[in-house]
Amino acid sequence: TEAILISNPKSEHKDILDMLKRRISGYITAQKFVMIMFNVSNELLDKACAIVPGKRSPTVTTLDDGEYKAVSSLVSRKEVSAKMDELHEIGATDILCIELTNSLM
Repeated sequence: TEAILISNPKSEHKDILDMLKRRISGYITAQKFVMIMFNVSNELLDKACAIVPGKRSPTVTTLDDGEYKAVSSLVSRKEVSAKMDELHEIGATDILCIELTNSLM
């Protein structure tokens, strides 16, 4: 199935058309990706980020203990199970996969 957005290039409502395109694009992105979140030791952070580089880059936050990082990253829905296994194998813990309902990129 395919949908095509057709607009009049002379439309006076460019702002509405741009907003509609953004929203459609965000929904499509949300259908293709999931958010993966996990904790990893500082020593394994580079390995973990290589496994899940995200669309731009992963979000990394230092945990209160200072020895671990919390990482979140967008992962292709098709690859999420394999990525979770890879993260577990290198020592990542508390691995979560979160469904996306919508996004704006």
